[in-house]
Amino acid sequence: MPDIQKLLWPQSVAIVGASSDTRGLRGRIVQILRSHPYQGAIYPVSRSEAEVQGLKAYKSVAELPPADLAALIIPAKFVPQELENCGRAGIKAAIILSSGFAEERGETGPALQRQIQAIAKRYDMAVSGPNGEGFTNTAAALCPTFSPAMDAGDVPLLPPPARTRGQVAVISQSGGMGYAFFDHGRPKELSFRYIVTTGNEACLEASDFAEFIIDERKTRAILMLIEDLKNPATFERAAAKALRAGVPLIVNRLGASEAGARAIAAHTAARGNDAEYRALFRRYGVIESNDLDEMVDIASAFINMGERLPAGHRVAIASSSGGGGAWVADACALAGLDMPLLDDATRARIDVHLPPYGCSQNPVDVTAQAIHERGYAEFARLAAESPNVDGVILVVTGRHPRFLLEDREHLIALGRETRKPVLLWSYTRPAAVCIDLLSEAGLPLFTNVHNCARAMRVMADYRVAHEKFLKG
Repeated sequence: MPDIQKLLWPQSVAIVGASSDTRGLRGRIVQILRSHPYQGAIYPVSRSEAEVQGLKAYKSVAELPPADLAALIIPAKFVPQELENCGRAGIKAAIILSSGFAEERGETGPALQRQIQAIAKRYDMAVSGPNGEGFTNTAAALCPTFSPAMDAGDVPLLPPPARTRGQVAVISQSGGMGYAFFDHGRPKELSFRYIVTTGNEACLEASDFAEFIIDERKTRAILMLIEDLKNPATFERAAAKALRAGVPLIVNRLGASEAGARAIAAHTAARGNDAEYRALFRRYGVIESNDLDEMVDIASAFINMGERLPAGHRVAIASSSGGGGAWVADACALAGLDMPLLDDATRARIDVHLPPYGCSQNPVDVTAQAIHERGYAEFARLAAESPNVDGVILVVTGRHPRFLLEDREHLIALGRETRKPVLLWSYTRPAAVCIDLLSEAGLPLFTNVHNCARAMRVMADYRVAHEKFLKG
């Protein structure tokens, strides 16, 4: 196996095909690289320009100073020769962003892809792609990609350390969709370590990157978008390591439908047996989802509550809105969760805080009046004390910051001290300050009620799979 460390953690990057025209992809990748505080050297390679976006350009790979990683963004027909040049120059890793290989009709593209495979093997190079969109390593502030999601802007690559309970990685054959996970997750204060797009996977596969990331032990959940598994044994080995380590693989395998199978064949020349994949996923506790936001929400739940997975499917619901509580109850039922009545002792401790029109059965109709007087955290804490439940869903309104901000210290204590998972659903669009607060508290916040219920269910199922695997 080539050294993936050299690909993801280079000290210097050469951009083969770099351009000063930031309207095109060859210029965008240089622009994005330079917009983040990557500390390594960047070497543009251009036959037509002496300087690219303020950086000295080199006519060929042979003229470069020592480089660790090459990003190739040139026409497909030139890629094999330039990859050969990289190998001769001692460059041990490459990402190929160019398209026009095995996904092309006819023999020319597949033949070019076979040449890439042979060259990578000859020089023991770690090669990702072709037909990918590059990758991002947020810890190194390294973004060799042309994805607009990586434009430097108002949202930094990483949230503040105080809001980070753990990190998630993304591995995706689709470049655009791989970066869509980041685009959807960062506004929710999810911390990403890597976004890796693998394209056609001529050499390195998604499973190879997954195994590297699991072995690194820096990531607590992995989001994967795959079109096929060229080497199921590699995926099986990575999935076993992940389950043993308690790192959930949250996967969408594309191509389950006839039309989807046609699409992935045209996209990355992918083929696969859907039934075999599903059986493999079940064997290793892989969490399947076909919804982007649901996958991000599930990852957030594991990042924040992964050390307090529910022991079963029994859930308490506490809500300031009677209708909101009923809505969650229906969503939980659809997700296969149980909502038993709370025990008498717990109900008695809740009842002393409720007005006559409140209800402590389950769902607990806390009422807005009681929230004004006691705050949200107290009712989640009391509901979690019931021996009849394994987790709590707390229904809040995050639209007006005051209710949550006034409860700040108690919410932070709840996130720190609860021994059962507590998930929050806001039935109104939450204000940014509320998202920040709950992220700091380590309490996952959902804006989709069904994602919230599904996250609780898959966490319970994952605990069973993990414990069963450890027992052998």
